[in-house]
Amino acid sequence: MESYEVVIYGATPGGIGAALGAARQGRRTLLLEPTDHLGGMLTSGLGRTDILSLEASGAVFREFAGRVHAYYRDRYGEESAQVQDCNSGLFFEPSVAQHILQEMTRKETLLHIQLCAELKGVRVEGTQLLAIRVQTHAGEQEFVGKVFVDGTYEGDLAAMAGVPYRLGRESREEWNEEYAGRLYMNFDESKEVYPGSTGEGDDRIQAYNYRLCLTRNRDNFIACTRPPGYNRDEYALLANDVTEQRVKSIGDVLNMLAVPNGKTDSNNHHYCMCSTDLPEENTAYADGDRRTRELFAKRQKEYIQGLLWFIQHDEELPEDFRKEALSWGYAADEFTAYDYFPPQLYVREARRIQGEYTFTENDARLAPGLARAPIQFDSIAIGDYPIDSHAVKKREPEGQNKALEGFLGLNWLSEIYQIPYGVIVPQAIDGLLVPVAVSASHMGFGTLRMEPCWMQLGLAAGIAADLAITRNTDVRLVPVDALQISLLDREQRITYFEDVAWDHPARQAAEYLGTKGFFTAYAAGLDDPMPLSEASRLIAWARSLPGCRSLPVLPATDNLIPVGTDMGPRLPLEEAGPREYWHERPLLTGAMTANWIQVALRGLGLSAREDPLIELSRESSITRGTFVSKLYELIREVQQM
Repeated sequence: MESYEVVIYGATPGGIGAALGAARQGRRTLLLEPTDHLGGMLTSGLGRTDILSLEASGAVFREFAGRVHAYYRDRYGEESAQVQDCNSGLFFEPSVAQHILQEMTRKETLLHIQLCAELKGVRVEGTQLLAIRVQTHAGEQEFVGKVFVDGTYEGDLAAMAGVPYRLGRESREEWNEEYAGRLYMNFDESKEVYPGSTGEGDDRIQAYNYRLCLTRNRDNFIACTRPPGYNRDEYALLANDVTEQRVKSIGDVLNMLAVPNGKTDSNNHHYCMCSTDLPEENTAYADGDRRTRELFAKRQKEYIQGLLWFIQHDEELPEDFRKEALSWGYAADEFTAYDYFPPQLYVREARRIQGEYTFTENDARLAPGLARAPIQFDSIAIGDYPIDSHAVKKREPEGQNKALEGFLGLNWLSEIYQIPYGVIVPQAIDGLLVPVAVSASHMGFGTLRMEPCWMQLGLAAGIAADLAITRNTDVRLVPVDALQISLLDREQRITYFEDVAWDHPARQAAEYLGTKGFFTAYAAGLDDPMPLSEASRLIAWARSLPGCRSLPVLPATDNLIPVGTDMGPRLPLEEAGPREYWHERPLLTGAMTANWIQVALRGLGLSAREDPLIELSRESSITRGTFVSKLYELIREVQQM
C-alpha cells in the first residue's frame, strides 16, 4: 500500500490538468492510467482543438497551446508555414501534443505517473473514498489518498465508488431544454428540424469514432489496408449517395481538417450518412466491462478501416473518386507503436455523474433578461464551443438522407458560459472530484465535453484538492471564493469579457466579480468611470463574504477636511442637500476611494498603506477597473489570511 495526497485515475487532459494543479500546489500526486497511452484524445488524433478562441481558455490549456506554438516557432521559424498552420497553438500533430504533455508533466517533481494501471476496486468507509486498487504489471497495488480525482472519459472511478450517474438522453421537459430528446435536425445552415422530432428521452448515447491522422505526403505515407471481416454491405448505400451527388469526394465522407506538416485531423463528416461514426452500436460501452469495451473498440476500428478501403477500392464508385481517395494514407510518423492508427477511442459521452449542480442546455444559452449566459456564483472555468451531439441512430427514412437522429449543432444559440464548481462535485461520495464525466444533461454535456474545457476543469479539481487538504475539509466544503482566487492566481479564466484584454490590470478582479452578478453583459467597461451606485452595491455584497463583514460603507461625503484644518466658518443647512449633491455627482472619485480604503484596511485588520489614489483631486473620477481591482485586492487578502 502506498500513500499520496492526491490520487488521479485517468491520464486524459482532464486528469493531467488535475495532476498539474495539485503538484504545482506542492502536493504529492499520483496519476494512474489504465492504458499505455498518455493524453487521451489530445494525443490521439484530435489535433484541431474544440474551442473557438484562445481567449476562452486560461491556465494549463493556454500554457499547452503556448508551448505548441513555441515548438513550431523554435523548430521551423517564426514565419514558417507550420507556425501559421498551428493557429496560435490550437492546431497540432498528435506527436507534438504528446511531446508537450510529457514536457509539462516531467517538470513536476511531486508528480508520479504510472501507466497500465487498471482500476480493480475501491475502499469506501461510510461516504468517504479512502483508497483505490489497481492491477499493474507488478500485480495488484492499493493507493491511499486524501483526495481522489476521476479523470476518465467513462467515469469509472466514480461509478465504482458508488456515485450515482446518468446515461442516455433526457426528454425536453426534464430540464426545460428546447432541443433535447429525439430530434432530426439538418446540420447545414438551415438547421431544419424534420417530422419525428418528438423530444422523448431514451438510453441512447451519441456515436463514437477515432480521429485519424491522414496525409497525402508520399514521403510520409502508409497505405490503408483491408481489415479482417470486411463487410461491403455496411457501406453500400454510400455508393448511392455518390451516384445521387450527395457525396462527391473523400472530403464529403471524412471531415479532413488540416494540422501542421501536411497532416489532418480526420473526423466524422456532419453531412455524410455513412462516415466514421458508428451509431447505435456503442450503447453498451459506457457501463460495459473490459471485454465489452475492447470488442467495441475493435469493431469501431475495423469499421473505419473498412470504410477507407471501400472508398479507395470499391468498383461501384467512380474511378476518379477512388483515385482521389487513394491519394490519402496514414501518416507514417504518427502512432508508430499502434500500426499508425490512433490508440484512443473517441468516447464523446459515457456516464455523467449526478453532482451538486446539473449543467444543461440553458446554462450555455443566453440567460433571459441578461446579455450573457447565466451567471454562476461558483464558476471555476469557462467554455466556448457550440452545443452539439453526434448521431444516436443510423440512417432512417425520417432523416430524408440529410439528418441522422440525434445529430445536432446549436452554433447560433450557444454563448460563452461559466462552469460551476458543483458539476465536478459528486453526490453521495466524499473525497472525490470528477472533472470529465461531469454532472450534466446530455445537452449540457454537448458543450462541456471538449478537451480544453476538461483540462481546465481538471486544473480546478487539483487546486480544490489542495485547498481541501490545507483546510482539513472535504472538497465539497471548500470555500468557493478561496478556490476562485487560487484559480485566478494560476491564470484560470472564470468569466469571459469581450472588451477585457488578457493583460488588463483589472482582468482578474473583473472575472471574480463577474461570478457574483455585477456584469450582466459580455462588456465590462473597465475603463469607464465608476458609478457611485455600483460601488455601493459591490461593497454591500462583499460584506457578505467570510472575513469581510467589517468592510465599511463609502463615506457619505467627498468633502472630508483633513484633521487639524478648521472647518468653520460654514453654514451646512445652506448647502445643497445630499440627494441633490449626489445627483449632480454620480461618479466615484479617487480621493473618496482612497479614504474608504484606509478605513477598510483598519476594519479588516490589514496593514495600513499609502494609496496613490489619495493624490487625486476631489473631483477626479476613477475607472470601474480601478475600483474593482482595489476591492478584489482587499477580498483576496482576507480570503488568504
